[in-house]
Amino acid sequence: MKYATTLRALLILACLLAAFAPAQAAESTGTLILVRGGDSLTLDPARATDSESTLVVCQICEGLVRIKDSGFQVEPALAESWAVSPDGREWTFRIRRGVRFHDGSPMNAQAAALSIMRQIDPANPFHTPGMFTAKYLFEHVAGAEALDDDTLRIRLKRPSASLLNSLAAHQAPILSPQALAKWGPDIGQHPVGTGPFKFAEWRRGESITLVRNQDYWGGVPRLERLVIRTIPDAGARFLEFQTRRADAVTGIPPSDQPLLEKMPGVQMLRVAGLNIAYLALNTQRGHMRKVGVRLAVRLALNREALTRLVYGSAGQAATSVLPPGLLDNGFVPGEPNARGDAAQARALLAQEGLAKGFDVTLQVMDIPRPYLPEPRRMAQAIRQALAGVGIRAHIVVVPWAKYVAVANRGDNDMCLAGWTFDAPNPHELLRYKFGLDSRGNFSHWQSAAFQALLDRAEASRDEGERSGLFRQAARLLAAEVPAVPLAHVRDTVALREGLKGVVLQPTGAAIRFAKAYWE
Repeated sequence: MKYATTLRALLILACLLAAFAPAQAAESTGTLILVRGGDSLTLDPARATDSESTLVVCQICEGLVRIKDSGFQVEPALAESWAVSPDGREWTFRIRRGVRFHDGSPMNAQAAALSIMRQIDPANPFHTPGMFTAKYLFEHVAGAEALDDDTLRIRLKRPSASLLNSLAAHQAPILSPQALAKWGPDIGQHPVGTGPFKFAEWRRGESITLVRNQDYWGGVPRLERLVIRTIPDAGARFLEFQTRRADAVTGIPPSDQPLLEKMPGVQMLRVAGLNIAYLALNTQRGHMRKVGVRLAVRLALNREALTRLVYGSAGQAATSVLPPGLLDNGFVPGEPNARGDAAQARALLAQEGLAKGFDVTLQVMDIPRPYLPEPRRMAQAIRQALAGVGIRAHIVVVPWAKYVAVANRGDNDMCLAGWTFDAPNPHELLRYKFGLDSRGNFSHWQSAAFQALLDRAEASRDEGERSGLFRQAARLLAAEVPAVPLAHVRDTVALREGLKGVVLQPTGAAIRFAKAYWE
């Protein structure tokens, strides 16, 4: 109630300020200002594992291929075409000619090979700690080499049906070798790619400024500058947008969306995002080691009620860690009812000798995520639901800059987590978030049987067989309960009226401004 009253007051104040504030000059200057809830962690694509980093990276850097603006298909980018050997273990890419990096150096097959090898070869001079996603993106890659300036060959350890999806991921873009040599491990603060916008300035915790690439091979952007500002407080972001000090806003709490929809001069972009918010249960700590206890946690949570409370109409209760967008491919199996069963949860705890309940720590991030726009509200709702079956959850708020490291160490009993897919490939989430030896496995779950299913699926070139193997893996995940799927959220961006050509992709982290313009 207090939040709603505060928001109404902000709205009234915003309307008054808007009436007297000078008009934003973005339309005339070709500047677009976007406000978001959290800063990027790095601008090195190979180390960008969070949505706030990839949002910026995908404006600056590009890969050999990319996901189309609409749909889930892969299309050419820095590679014009490709061919696969009969045994599926060699891929040959024809590099687009005439493309240059932002520093003026040529983009060629040698540069592409270097950007791949720095991820998979620890001995590479440009390999640095933090390239966690390479484990699932390129674990099947044996090597990459330039046959000449225009021809790249990628050799695989085994056939992989998802290589193109991996190369389209936000972590796979190609960086300038000249910039890598100049900046070394600091490349994440000085990114140089081939994308529609060039890096200009980063004020940590405040803003990142990009300027258009006049030599962009895909056509010169019509925007002169793209300024991405960080404002953690949702009410403050709302005020900046309403008073025309910002032209676009992300990280919109579901409770704010109806207000934005009613504002004159506002347009809303929405897609059914490929994402998942889930509760990771630390399978290597305390009572969470027991499958029965983990199942009790799942049964204690009425996910339909949680979704209505936290997301409103913007969310859908999850019964799987794989989103509904993959249903057409047959990957998602039927799973337990999302309404839970508190009585059964209490019975399970009694069977485990925990009838009096127990204490747990619940780690929550301090900023909104695309899959979790109000993390603290979700944590509070989970705490209340768990209390109903005797589990006493103590919420620990961890700053986002430290969140992943703390979760990786396992310094909690459970933590809020999520994933926004780079491509419609279930292997991406299953491998990185639940696979053996993955730094993204916040559940610390170790299942050789699960990993074997993923490996077989990744090696198969038969779509029917792949679907069946992924389905088996998803069923095993549901039975062992290393995580409780919570919700899928529609990705939403609010734009100022008159701003055209902005593309919000189903993968969520990718908002493309290459064709944006003021009408």
